[in-house]
Amino acid sequence: MSKLIQMRNRIQTIETIRKVTDAMRIISMSSHSRLKNKQEALSNYLQTLVTLLTKVQQATPSWHNERLMPSADNDTNPLLILIGSQKGLCGSFNTFLWKFFEKYMSEESSKNYTYICIGKKSIDYLNAQYTDKIIKTFSLTKSDAFLTIATEITTLIMNAPVAYTSVTIFSNSFKSFFIQKPTISHLIPFNPKKIVSFLESPIEGYLWDEEPHTILDKLAIHYIEAQLQHIIFQSLLSEHAARFISMDNSTRNANSLLETTKLTYNKLRQTKITTEITELSGSF
Repeated sequence: MSKLIQMRNRIQTIETIRKVTDAMRIISMSSHSRLKNKQEALSNYLQTLVTLLTKVQQATPSWHNERLMPSADNDTNPLLILIGSQKGLCGSFNTFLWKFFEKYMSEESSKNYTYICIGKKSIDYLNAQYTDKIIKTFSLTKSDAFLTIATEITTLIMNAPVAYTSVTIFSNSFKSFFIQKPTISHLIPFNPKKIVSFLESPIEGYLWDEEPHTILDKLAIHYIEAQLQHIIFQSLLSEHAARFISMDNSTRNANSLLETTKLTYNKLRQTKITTEITELSGSF
């Protein structure tokens, strides 16, 4: 009888787990769908900025901004931004990113980095190793938090007492619903030639209300902020997709285990009943 009780308790536990994983699966898909609806507008905004920046840069080829375009040979004040998930239960989403990050850090161990963490898991991860080097942390508690976070980080970079000589971002990029890939992005040094090379458009004439260099400074800052928005947004999309896949697999495994456990339980119960009937009939 004690074995039957254990099996019954196990079945109840598996059913509870299945309900949790199924609920998390539905929540993840819902969150992903809401974010996906914003993707086109965000991409269009970034592309419009790229086009405008390209055209104005072509008209003012002498533009140079010391804070945005420091010398790559003198990386004395590097900033690193790590974007992880806000919650767990998302499979290997963070694990692969940490490995990718650790490989890079082993190759760049001589540099004196400072860090910005986005997402609770990245905060926990970096706190275990670089507590004294973390200058700012952000939590992704709301779906639209990436907009305010991007603005705050851009302001922090542009108003830093000592200009950052490089800004590097580690995050997961959304390749498809089933593929999320750790990637590295470089915000600073800002290289306008990279943007220009992607777009070939004729040079247009402009009437300048302000100095061309001032306008380009502002456009470049907006572009960096838009890039940050896009990178954090991609990480959020990847997180919800990874969590859905993980919870979907867990739900399927729970269903399979539940079916097997119920079958075993029924066999044990039937064996118990048969044994009792045999003992009872044998006494007459």
